[in-house]
Amino acid sequence: MDWKENYEYGIPVTELIERYKELYTGAVYDVLDHLGYPNQALAHGVKPIRQDMVLAGPAFTIKGIPDIKGDEDLRTRRIHLFNDMRAIGCPLIDTRDCSMDNQAAHYGEMNAVLGKASGVVGTVVDGGCRDTGFLLKDNFPVFCQYQTPVEAFMRWSYYDWQMPIGLRGALSSIVSVHPGDFLFGDLDGVVVIPRALVVEVLEKTEELVRVENNARAEFATGEDPVEIYKKYGKL
Repeated sequence: MDWKENYEYGIPVTELIERYKELYTGAVYDVLDHLGYPNQALAHGVKPIRQDMVLAGPAFTIKGIPDIKGDEDLRTRRIHLFNDMRAIGCPLIDTRDCSMDNQAAHYGEMNAVLGKASGVVGTVVDGGCRDTGFLLKDNFPVFCQYQTPVEAFMRWSYYDWQMPIGLRGALSSIVSVHPGDFLFGDLDGVVVIPRALVVEVLEKTEELVRVENNARAEFATGEDPVEIYKKYGKL
């Protein structure tokens, strides 16, 4: 399967990442909501391991499942997983559906080392993370539900990747994520931008932020806020 077509947006991925990182999730969410996509925010528990971390990039989707037998075939498949990441040839967000498991750590330092060598620039885990101190020292952005020292071996393992997955949502039970959808996260959480909307949402959010900045500057002058609201409409 050729996945590269899922990562073509008409604008280089590196430029998209840099432009999104100049924004904030609240504004991106507002644009998605206005476009009729209100259920694109992940569950409130998905937060960065350090408050100032920001991530942006296209999703490389991974599905994991409980693995109480420690299936060696499942574990060794991860080498192929990272090779498939590398083959795409652009920055990626390692995006993990952990099948609602709330016990083990589904991501850690070695995942980050392998991932970075394969093009990964950040990770979103609907589950747990460990080796957090190493990740912080490396300034590697990870967003997860919780942190724990519990090893995943004999508890959870990779099942498949580059398939539609479901992550817990803020307003819906599940937010669907497809390969090439764009993830953007900051202190307030993570939003998922469908691949077909990545450029449109970026441009509309940039315009929204420009208007907000103008309004903010006028509010700071002490002029009549009612008139300023009338001038700019709903902010």
